[in-house]
Amino acid sequence: MNRRDRLMRFAIFCLLFVAPTIEMEARPLNEIAECLEKIAANVPGTLGYSVMTVEGETLLNRNADESFPQASAIKIPILLEVLAQREAGKIDWHQSHSIQQNNQVGGSGILSQLSAGGSQISTGDLCVMMIVLSDNTATNLLIELVGMENVNRRMDSLDCPHTRLQRVMMDTAASARGEENVSTPAEAARIMQLLARGKFLSRASSDEVLDILRKPKSTAVRKAVPAEIPVANKPGAISGVATEWAIVELPERPYIIVLMGKGGEEARFVEAFTEIAERVHQTLAAEP
Repeated sequence: MNRRDRLMRFAIFCLLFVAPTIEMEARPLNEIAECLEKIAANVPGTLGYSVMTVEGETLLNRNADESFPQASAIKIPILLEVLAQREAGKIDWHQSHSIQQNNQVGGSGILSQLSAGGSQISTGDLCVMMIVLSDNTATNLLIELVGMENVNRRMDSLDCPHTRLQRVMMDTAASARGEENVSTPAEAARIMQLLARGKFLSRASSDEVLDILRKPKSTAVRKAVPAEIPVANKPGAISGVATEWAIVELPERPYIIVLMGKGGEEARFVEAFTEIAERVHQTLAAEP
C-alpha cells in the first residue's frame, strides 16, 4: 500500500469514527450553552461565567473578559499573596496580631464584635477567618501585612492584569470613587486552575490554599453539587453584585466554575448561579 492509500484510509477512519465521537461530545455542551444563556439573559443586570477543565480546556464562557466587582471573592488573591510572602520568609504564619478598635470594621465576620485589644490572632488563623467567615477585619489586617500593591504585582505575575485589589474592606468612600476590587471570569478561572494543578508556588502551597477554600461554607455552587464531592470556593456579594470562584473536585473530571454578576440584585444572581452550577454539574457528571 502506497503512502497516498494509507492517508486515504486514515481520512476515512476519521470521518467514520473520530468525527461522530467529537460531535457526540460537543452536543451536550452546545445544548447546555443555550440553556445557560437563557438563564443568564433572564436575570436583570450583567452576568458572566467561565467553566473550564483543570487541564485548561474552556468549556463555557459568557462575558469572560469583562471586568466585574468582586466583593469578598477578591480575598483569594489576598490569600495567595500571604502564602507567597510566607514562603519567601517575609512574614510569620504563627505571628500574633492584636485586634484593635482602629482595625475593626463591619460587614462579615466576628472580629469586629470582640473587645478592642482583647484578642491575639495568628496570621494563619486570620487567613482562615478571611475565607471561611469572610471576616473583613481579618482581611484588612492581612492587606496591611502584605501590602495592596504586592497583591496586584502577584496578579501581574500570574498573567492576571485585570484582577485588582484597590481598596480595603468596607471603605465606602473609596467605593463611591469607583475604586472597586475587580476581576474577570477568565482571570479568576485561571487563578483557580493554577491552584488545582498545583502550579501556584508549589504543589504543597497550592494544596494549603485549597484546604482553606474547601472548609465548609454555604454558597450557590456548594448547593448545586452533591455533598460528597469536595468544592474549593469563595463567594462574595455587595449591593448589586454577586460572585463565586470554585473548583468542583468531580472524580476523574474536576472542573472550574466562576460566576459573576453586576448591576442587578444579589439574590437574583445567586439564584441564577445555583441553577447554572446545577446544569453544568449534571452535564459534566453524566459524561463518560
